[in-house]
Amino acid sequence: QQSLNSENDALLEKKMGDIIYREQDRVMQIKNNYDLFWERKNPEYETGTGVFNGELGIILKIEEEDKMVMLQFDDEKVAWYPFQDLDQIEHAYSITIHKAQR
Repeated sequence: QQSLNSENDALLEKKMGDIIYREQDRVMQIKNNYDLFWERKNPEYETGTGVFNGELGIILKIEEEDKMVMLQFDDEKVAWYPFQDLDQIEHAYSITIHKAQR
């Protein structure tokens, strides 16, 4: 994180325990969440539920007032995570094949 997305006054952060989540961080979903609502706007508008272990994305926005974090996954799905659900993601700047297959 420090090398690829270092602290910057323009990027908002949220600290949860020892982990700092920052806008533009690369992250991976590490637990299946069948209930998380998502939307995708490309090529057509689409919605659904479910984000699954191993999906990769980027933190787009941290909303301190609403206590939410917006993630965009590599397949263009966008989902909002309440702060209490941030244990479902972890940084993914460098992962092993085994980790991606969990």
